[in-house]
Amino acid sequence: MIRFDNITPEVMQAMCTPMHCIVPASAAARTGALYLGSFAAILDQQLLDANHITALVHVLDAPWVPEAAPGSQIESYRLDILDSTTADIRPHLEATVRWIDDRLRKGTNVLVHCQQGMSRSAAIVIAYLIYTQNMTYDAAFDFVRRKRACIKPNAGFVKALQEWEKKWRSTQPRPTVRRAATTPR
Repeated sequence: MIRFDNITPEVMQAMCTPMHCIVPASAAARTGALYLGSFAAILDQQLLDANHITALVHVLDAPWVPEAAPGSQIESYRLDILDSTTADIRPHLEATVRWIDDRLRKGTNVLVHCQQGMSRSAAIVIAYLIYTQNMTYDAAFDFVRRKRACIKPNAGFVKALQEWEKKWRSTQPRPTVRRAATTPR
């Protein structure tokens, strides 16, 4: 039995919402928007169309994902990973965030999703903000949580992201921060 005793109304609402815009598109910078969501979001073609989403990052351990609608121009990137504290997400972070960043820089709207839009996909979006905005893990987590209240990366992902952040801070050169709109308010 699933218990919802201690869940705030904001978290409950976020869990029932297929996706949230984390980083809005910028007409001035000609960049796309970054969305974070659940598996339900990719099943809703009207939702994808209404938000002009043409790139998907599937962060799943499922053996399949639905095919794009006939005639759609949706690009997909797949990251097969379990939502487990023992799953090592670190080897996948740089390639995944670079793929996302490349699409956003081209003006493409990107949806990063996992099963519930809470752990795996949230970890990838947090990594994206660490990488492109030079945010700390805590700042990136807080920024994403303000947009999607139900995020909760598992403890293994949190540790991996914190270690990855330290790695990025200790190496040069860092990517230049390019989107003022993503700084926390």
